[in-house]
Amino acid sequence: MMKLIASLAVLGLAIPSSVLAGVQRPGGEEYDYIVVGSGPGGGPIASNLAQAGHSVLLIEAGDDQSNNPNSEIPGFFPFAYVDPTMRWDFFVRNYANDTLTLQNNHLTWRRSDGSFYVGREPPPGATLLGLYYPRGGTLGGSSAVNAMGTVLPSESDWQNIVDLTGDSTWDPAHMRDIFRKIERNHHLPPGTPGHGFDGYLDTNQGNQSIWDGQTDLLSALATISGGLGQDPTHILDNLIQDVNSANPNRDQAQGVFGQTLHVNASNRRFSSRDRILSTARATKPNGKPKFPLTVQLNTLATKVLFKTMPPNSNARPKAIGVEFLRGASIYRADPRSSASAGGTLGRAFARKEVILSGGAFNTPQLLKLSGIGPAAELTRHNISVLVDLPGVGASLQDNYEVPLVGKATRAFLSPSPDPNDPPCSFGAPGDPCVPLWRQGQGPYARFSLGDAIFRKSAVAVGNERDFFFLGSTFAIRGFWPPTDSVVFDGPDTFALSTVKIHPLSKQGEVLLKSNDPRDTPVISFNLFDGAGTEADLDAYVDTVKWARRTLQQIPASLRPVTLVEPPCVGGPMAADGGCDDAKDKEWIKSQIFGHHATSTARIGADNDPLAVLDSKLRVRGVKGLRVVDASSFPRVPGPFPLLPIFMLSEKASESVLQDADRW
Repeated sequence: MMKLIASLAVLGLAIPSSVLAGVQRPGGEEYDYIVVGSGPGGGPIASNLAQAGHSVLLIEAGDDQSNNPNSEIPGFFPFAYVDPTMRWDFFVRNYANDTLTLQNNHLTWRRSDGSFYVGREPPPGATLLGLYYPRGGTLGGSSAVNAMGTVLPSESDWQNIVDLTGDSTWDPAHMRDIFRKIERNHHLPPGTPGHGFDGYLDTNQGNQSIWDGQTDLLSALATISGGLGQDPTHILDNLIQDVNSANPNRDQAQGVFGQTLHVNASNRRFSSRDRILSTARATKPNGKPKFPLTVQLNTLATKVLFKTMPPNSNARPKAIGVEFLRGASIYRADPRSSASAGGTLGRAFARKEVILSGGAFNTPQLLKLSGIGPAAELTRHNISVLVDLPGVGASLQDNYEVPLVGKATRAFLSPSPDPNDPPCSFGAPGDPCVPLWRQGQGPYARFSLGDAIFRKSAVAVGNERDFFFLGSTFAIRGFWPPTDSVVFDGPDTFALSTVKIHPLSKQGEVLLKSNDPRDTPVISFNLFDGAGTEADLDAYVDTVKWARRTLQQIPASLRPVTLVEPPCVGGPMAADGGCDDAKDKEWIKSQIFGHHATSTARIGADNDPLAVLDSKLRVRGVKGLRVVDASSFPRVPGPFPLLPIFMLSEKASESVLQDADRW
């Protein structure tokens, strides 16, 4: 049997679970803890445990792109998520209904020549892939490729966990303390209440000077500001307001605020990669490693290993290690992967705990491959059931996103480029602006335009604001891989790109495609299937009407600014901004997208059959296994999950260290 496995590995073929079952494999290295995944969930906890003196193996399927300008330079983030060295390609469906699915204007198809087409009129022979949903496939995970939005969630997101579990350590005040502990703020006066200035997570935002010469855009944003109850004559002051303020009324506050990003004082992206590398590279005076953190790249975790108990024992199985395949681009979400990529089989062992931080798609996949999940699904894929846990891969949810797009009577004017700047080429070979940026100079060293707009709809739940917008001269309509088929907005565009906070659709699922760990899972969001989810569409229609009314107030030189997405079907527009509510809902449902997936291995009450974790992030039914990533949240936290995940990782570190001596 061992010869068979060796032969399969040499040939680069998949090694099915049925072949590996019961086979004695070579021993591996032993550590106190093994962490799978290096994103904002796994990176901080691996570093914290190592800095506390525990030996840690951090496994990451990608490699280190620390010196890749697409990841480093904040303004390059649109290039980061399509960079083949850093991305994983997932394709999802919002609905089981094909008719509704095919109405989306930005579906991705694969042409017969292997290239991508995005749109609704694919060429003959093209294969539908779905809505593109890129994830970070590199050290630092999605924190190394995202748009860097850094916004605290509502206090109710933390209180919700207290209410579900009875665990008061999730109290919002304690979670604010965690934020203060990890933040290294670069844009507020030292000592500003609620903020930290000595942590590791860089936060920053532009000052008023970034808006110099942006008269047209400022006039539009001032109109939005006034429509949300602020003084529009103070728009520049509003645009540097602290979006993460400790104001007790913050979660109800509407208006225009500053856009805070995870960016350092030199305008370089901060990601969990920086936390990991600073820990791994730290040395003692004698030059030896200061902390026992081992980072193993190009390693795809394929299964959690367990010490099982005798059949008649009531003891729970104990996680004792991880099995993996070593090699570059093994996972088939990697655009560089090939069908023959097999990797080298290996394993490592944990004396204390295994911590999964693969994210909302990969963590449930790994749990299921390890025998933890819905028994019927596991049996269907010939996986032995260790724990029948139906919540694994269930409860998938996301912030909905749909842009509200207006067209003005003329182009929005913007300032001319600085004549002293060299001609930049956005990272192309020989770009003179990249070396300037590394010296803290030039166009890339300047903060980009950005704002954060909040609104509370007429049907908001819990008296909290339920919409985030980015107001800009471009619309965010979704994501797509490199393609030649997408036409970009003209300069007459003003858009409010929306993020729905606290969505009610929670019926999505992540299912195994096969028992081959290299395969991507089947991801379906099943939007608006559950009871009460119609309220989300009502909130969107209310917001569309508000946008139509407000855009009518933009200064005369740009008026009329007509909302064309969604179009006013059955017009003319009514006084309240309404056109045809049913048609507006159809548009929203057809064009909706997201990229903040959560809750597929969520925390829940002891009597909740879909709860995968307890309040200490321990996987139910086993010992020594936790989940620390976006899949842990019982609901989507705020408009952007990245900062909450960093905070979750710190909270998990507290719990793991409290239990460190029990093993």
